Amino acid sequence: LLVVLVLLAASEAGFYGGIPAYPGGYGHVYRPVYPSIPTPYTFNYVAPAIGGISARQESGDGYGRVIGSYKVADADGRIRKVQYTAGPEGFRANVYTNEPGTKTSNPAGVLIQSSAPNPPPYYPPKIPYGGGHKRIIIIPGNKPWKY
Repeated sequence: LLVVLVLLAASEAGFYGGIPAYPGGYGHVYRPVYPSIPTPYTFNYVAPAIGGISARQESGDGYGRVIGSYKVADADGRIRKVQYTAGPEGFRANVYTNEPGTKTSNPAGVLIQSSAPNPPPYYPPKIPYGGGHKRIIIIPGNKPWKY
């Protein structure tokens, strides 16, 4: 019985084995210490969708250098593939796409290579003055309304 009471008192005080049982208990904050050891990582996934696909892969060396890519393909044939690197030299990306309205360019150090055809020129429709709305004149009477 004495052992149970001591353990109960220790858990109420927020300690068990010299480590706080939960953060913030009675003014004690438990902050775990993580060593500054670089931790490399890698992950990837492929997610099929209705008529398309999404995929991504990435790896990092634990020192801030990252290499990865992702791909999106839609049912209508649009494809975007991005290959990227990040590190002390900054972020760099190469984008390969056939999305309409894109063209090959190199803004801000990002290479965009487009295989999309040049879109035809766009001419907005001419709208008559007044927005093309009908003017409605209501004639009172016992007959149906007339326009």
